[in-house]
Amino acid sequence: MDLLNYINKGLTYENYIVRVEDELEAEIEIDDPKEIVQYYALGLQRMNRVFKTFNLTPVQEARIKNTANNFKFLIITEGWCGDASQILPVVEKLAVALNVEASYIFRDENLELMENYKTNGAISIPIIIGVAEDGSELFRFGPRPQYGMDLLHRFKNNPDIYSKEEFHEDLQKYYNNNKGVDIVNEILDLIDENVQ
Repeated sequence: MDLLNYINKGLTYENYIVRVEDELEAEIEIDDPKEIVQYYALGLQRMNRVFKTFNLTPVQEARIKNTANNFKFLIITEGWCGDASQILPVVEKLAVALNVEASYIFRDENLELMENYKTNGAISIPIIIGVAEDGSELFRFGPRPQYGMDLLHRFKNNPDIYSKEEFHEDLQKYYNNNKGVDIVNEILDLIDENVQ
């Protein structure tokens, strides 16, 4: 699969934010039939906050100097996605630090691509793909860091003991307390393992 086609039709981070703001306004104008306005609004608020407050650690900054950057990021996302609102600003700042192009596309407009990036059969997002210069996949990350995936498995395996509400609360606490450290470290590990 040539992922460069998707990179070429993708948006910059700034244009992605504008598009999400437009989608929020459109949903408000039609009285929110899908009941997703609150998720768009919360997502934009979170992305803004995370983008303003996230900083790479000194160890990460030093590591990035020795990290390969001969690839592009392709990010599959949606504006209403809670995990995306926590992860995308971090990935954007990582892309800038690496001097790597990041291209954002919408899952629901690219379901044929999403078929190749399911997580346990689900079209979960965000998915961050490292794309080689020839358009092939080098690595993928998502839909959340490993700790978040562990929380999800705990909920899926024991929903009577560990509720959906507890899962969402614990996931939010994790994102707030971890401050993007795991996201960056896990993606840097993938780059080191897969990009020459």
